[in-house]
Amino acid sequence: MRPIDLFDDYLSGALSTDEVLDFENRLRSDNTFAEAFEQHKTLVVTLQKSAKRNAFKNKLKAIHTSAFGNDAKIISFKEEGFVKRYGKTVLVAASTAAIVVLSTVAAVSPGVKQTSNEITELGLKLKASSDAVVEGIKEGNRLKPLPAPANLEGSAFAFNNKGYIITSSHMVNGADSVFVQNGSLERTLTEVILIDTKLDIAILKITNPDVVKTWDVPFTFNQKTTDLGEKVYTLGYPRKDVVYGEGSLSSLSGYYNDTTMYQISIPVNPGNSGGPLLNDQGNVIGVIRGKITGAEATGFAIKSNEIFRSIDALTVDSVKTDLLSQSKKQTLKGLKRTEQIKRINPYVFNVLVYKKD
Repeated sequence: MRPIDLFDDYLSGALSTDEVLDFENRLRSDNTFAEAFEQHKTLVVTLQKSAKRNAFKNKLKAIHTSAFGNDAKIISFKEEGFVKRYGKTVLVAASTAAIVVLSTVAAVSPGVKQTSNEITELGLKLKASSDAVVEGIKEGNRLKPLPAPANLEGSAFAFNNKGYIITSSHMVNGADSVFVQNGSLERTLTEVILIDTKLDIAILKITNPDVVKTWDVPFTFNQKTTDLGEKVYTLGYPRKDVVYGEGSLSSLSGYYNDTTMYQISIPVNPGNSGGPLLNDQGNVIGVIRGKITGAEATGFAIKSNEIFRSIDALTVDSVKTDLLSQSKKQTLKGLKRTEQIKRINPYVFNVLVYKKD
């Protein structure tokens, strides 16, 4: 059934009790559907009022014709009659409402080409590597030059000083090899320790302990709820060099009121998935998740407290202990943004994911 027919059946009382309940549940959960319904209802009311006025006018005409004949002229007592004053307004309102409703209903109708409002994952897909390439780059921790790009690239950042790294699970699902690199670190092999597909996070660990001997991660995770409107920024790899973005926290919930996410007013692009969302003090408040397709400067990030809730559910106690042991020092508080970025950059990584063909 078309949405417009469903709207009419609901307004006319033609739906069953169960259908009414389903309809009203969808109104509460689907903002686009609810907006289309409200606009359709406005149109119906406007047209009904217009129809009543026309019926009344026709009735007056019929009475006048009966009393005075078809040739008699009607002279208004006022210079501006009702139709002259209100007729165009009613028609314009009805036309405008019709255009708005039809365009909105098109967005919820099946089979209509439209700009998607689904959340978009931000892994940067590249030319797939062959089996030989995947096998050729993996030889312990001694890496050979790569003759081909990874299948997928994105962002990640250090979780603590023990070599653990966090990124998005959609980045590493089904991966044969996952490497990280940045301006301070050559391409280095990692292993996947934890994947939470529901929350869309993954924990990696650098396999070579020598790489993390001197790590001193300057930021910590802020697990408290962040205030609406707070200034925030991102660092990530939508291209080969690290990219900085800044904006504010525009909502305390994400796509479809998902309370595990924040909405941010920062443009995020393919390659930003898995990067950190930081507050003014340089503390991590979330992990970049994705954006709405077709929406500019709108991104979503998984909240820090949700990440730790997921880790706390781990059954492997040794890994859980390592991950939950977070530094409490805030070495970036009070520093200028440029200085914060200099200290954070060595701990934000470009993730390279290889999959066999």
